[in-house]
Amino acid sequence: MEINSVLYILSDTTQHVPEGDDAWILDLKNQGIICDCWNFLKRQPIDIYLSEKIKKSFAPITYARGTKTGMIRNDVVSLIGYQLLENVYYIGSVFEKGGKRSDNYISLVPKAKEAYVRGGTESTCKKCDLCGTLLYFALPLGTEYITINQIQNNSLFPCYGITEIIVNEFIYKTLKQSGIKKIGYKKLSIRENAIDGLHIPITDHTPKILTSENILPHYKCGGTEEFRD
Repeated sequence: MEINSVLYILSDTTQHVPEGDDAWILDLKNQGIICDCWNFLKRQPIDIYLSEKIKKSFAPITYARGTKTGMIRNDVVSLIGYQLLENVYYIGSVFEKGGKRSDNYISLVPKAKEAYVRGGTESTCKKCDLCGTLLYFALPLGTEYITINQIQNNSLFPCYGITEIIVNEFIYKTLKQSGIKKIGYKKLSIRENAIDGLHIPITDHTPKILTSENILPHYKCGGTEEFRD
């Protein structure tokens, strides 16, 4: 059943994603901080090192390519509120090519597991062969929703995806009215139960499918159909 309330997803609408430095990305993997699937193995502050200079073409909410480490511009931080972000994200610095620290961006790493935005019966789902993280892609596009048990707080929280942030209507209106460009806004409905037909215990922010040995054998991770009746 759909609930008479909405949230919004904030995202990068551009094709100009900042390039992460290859040596920095490799070091994160060697330290066991991120997986090859880009998901976080350790949740901690991460300073971003880019292989290029900060450009005006970058979106105000974006990420360092090669990772899921987020970047958010300071004008957006001011409107959302630094404390609200710090409540749910580890915050670090962003360094552009040459080692100069950016005065315009900070980095974001979710402190808790990201909320899964769900889709219909066309949605795809599998498990990462390396880290066991649930990899989910909601389909068809434009029908995304979130189940009520995935809502972490009343203001904002991270969305499973690449630096997508779920916010309430007040933050959405504040950003929209600011006129800041290159922010994508997607309306997100709330449902009591998922309608994708996938039997996956996404009931909290640490899905049991990722950790419980007695659940994993029931799923043939590697394709969509194996998760269905």
